[in-house]
Amino acid sequence: MFNVGPQMLAILIPITVVIGTVAIIITSIILGMRAKELKHKEIILAMEKGIELPKEPVIKKEYRPRYFTIRMWGLIFAFIGIAVVIGIWGAAGIMNGVWGLVPTFLGLALLLAAHLEKKELPE
Repeated sequence: MFNVGPQMLAILIPITVVIGTVAIIITSIILGMRAKELKHKEIILAMEKGIELPKEPVIKKEYRPRYFTIRMWGLIFAFIGIAVVIGIWGAAGIMNGVWGLVPTFLGLALLLAAHLEKKELPE
């Protein structure tokens, strides 16, 4: 039916991705505006009828010390680096796998920073 070659496919894929992304963004903006509009209408109707609105539930965000996030990213980078080292060593040899040590040492540095920051915090 359609004769789509590699050159045509190389053009169609980015166009499709851009159009899809823009469509998703526009749809989310429209849906968000509709939700706000309905909330405002509800408030106006309640005010006209003299009904008191129920209080919005307050969602308390659980407090986490900053070192939790640093530790999480340290583990992510360390394991990504180890995976890259193993993958490159297996495919291209030991000397090429050195590049995987960069994210590995970055992850280890973040883990060390998280450990030191945890020590500094008062109990």
